[in-house]
Amino acid sequence: MKTPWHCLVVASLVLLPTRAADVPAQAGARFQARVCCFNGKVDSGSSCSGTNFQPDGALHQKSSMTCGFPGHVSEIEWSFVERHGDKDVYRFTRRFPSDTSAASTTSKSVEFKDARVVVFQDEYQVVVIEPPKK
Repeated sequence: MKTPWHCLVVASLVLLPTRAADVPAQAGARFQARVCCFNGKVDSGSSCSGTNFQPDGALHQKSSMTCGFPGHVSEIEWSFVERHGDKDVYRFTRRFPSDTSAASTTSKSVEFKDARVVVFQDEYQVVVIEPPKK
């Protein structure tokens, strides 16, 4: 008995979604992190910061913040991209100085695990991703 071609097409369409469901989803971030924008030099007394986690430990995949003094304000966005080896990869975008007509946008990817990484640095600000303060 011959199987009509349209039965094969229907069977293929029905079975494909179940096979796709067996493929594991992209894993999320593993490490708690703090993103900090220091006004002036790194570890200056003037800064803004945010974290990628909730008090219950749930990790966020993206966030943003605005930080700086008039004429030197940054809009910073970051998002988890992927895991690479034993590190989490984040994509950062900084618009600076966002409060002026001369603003420009820069993007950069960084790998993060358990040590501070300088993401952006200029004479006005230093942006880092680091382990959270204990």
